[in-house]
Amino acid sequence: MQLSEAVILGGLAVIVGLTSGAGVWLFKWLIDQVDWLMFDQLGIAMQPLGSWRVIVYPLLGGLLVGLLRQIFIKEERHHGVAGIMEAVALAGGRLRYKRIPIKTITAAISIGSGASVGPEDPSVQLGSNLGSMFGQALHLSDERMRALVAAGAASGIAAAFNAPIAGVFFALEIILGEITGSALGIVVLSGVISSVFTQAVTGPEPAFAIP
Repeated sequence: MQLSEAVILGGLAVIVGLTSGAGVWLFKWLIDQVDWLMFDQLGIAMQPLGSWRVIVYPLLGGLLVGLLRQIFIKEERHHGVAGIMEAVALAGGRLRYKRIPIKTITAAISIGSGASVGPEDPSVQLGSNLGSMFGQALHLSDERMRALVAAGAASGIAAAFNAPIAGVFFALEIILGEITGSALGIVVLSGVISSVFTQAVTGPEPAFAIP
């Protein structure tokens, strides 16, 4: 029996949501490991520096990130969400997904070593690239590819902040720039699945606790 296109896209939305949720969970774990290595293990050796050692951590992290990017990533036309928006608008959502592992590692090093950035942009990149990877592997049309990229972006936000509704609106307004019936269903399903996975492994607590 041949499956309908709606069933296939729904299945892909579930897969994108699950893999994005798992990827963002692993990304957060990497941040914690870098933080522990820098501020606990390395911090013991740097105690003679006193309070000045807080300058060393982001400096070491930045040097390592710069080295890794120079070796593995080289030059990019646009970074982060801007690159995703350009790919959706001009390239049918086709992203260079093979770079996402090293980008995730460098982002974890940067955040874990004290850089003044957050997990939202790397999480969006992770989810969007996963959506593009599945779309390219199945040779989907540009319209379906863009929908999967948006679904990945929604999943990334949902997993990073345990906020599926915010993820859906972000994907529709920023990544796609429009609301279409077929894309809306895929984005909503993927964001909800990612949030469900995140709550299952980390609990239902919001990203920011309000007293």
